[in-house]
Amino acid sequence: MRVNQKTRILCLLMFIIQSVCIGAAELIIPAGTLVRLNLEENLSSKTSQTGEMVKFTVVESVKIGSRTVIKKGAVARAQLQKVRKPGRFGRNGSLKLRYLTVSSTRGKEIPITLGEKSVKTNESLGLAAGASLGGYMLLGPIGLIGGTFVRGHHIEIPKNTQLIVEVAKDTKF
Repeated sequence: MRVNQKTRILCLLMFIIQSVCIGAAELIIPAGTLVRLNLEENLSSKTSQTGEMVKFTVVESVKIGSRTVIKKGAVARAQLQKVRKPGRFGRNGSLKLRYLTVSSTRGKEIPITLGEKSVKTNESLGLAAGASLGGYMLLGPIGLIGGTFVRGHHIEIPKNTQLIVEVAKDTKF
């Protein structure tokens, strides 16, 4: 009987050690993991300034396997890299964002970007807002002189606009 009891204790200890080792294994959030964001403020080429920080929140939790690594409502940050006012020839204003990080459930900052995968996903879902040079191309050589008197418009991106970004590089969780 004592051997049986010792065997049970030994098996129990091995199980506990194995469980701890499996739980301690590093989880990697792979580059390209998509994150859906919601803009938390209005942006405008009229009022926004280059260098301003922009706040987003996560729309849907992100899971790796069964573990939630980014919670719904987590904060993501971006920075206005360039704000261009409208110009002549009908050139509209523009806003260029540099996506920085999103917070994980452990409080770690995960680098994000607008990469090839997220751009394609935004386009397929109709979330991407793009600019076109079509107006300038239609002026032709005769319209160039008159175009100097035609001013473009400011660009406005309203609060609650959604877009998808992606994790920029493999990140330890």
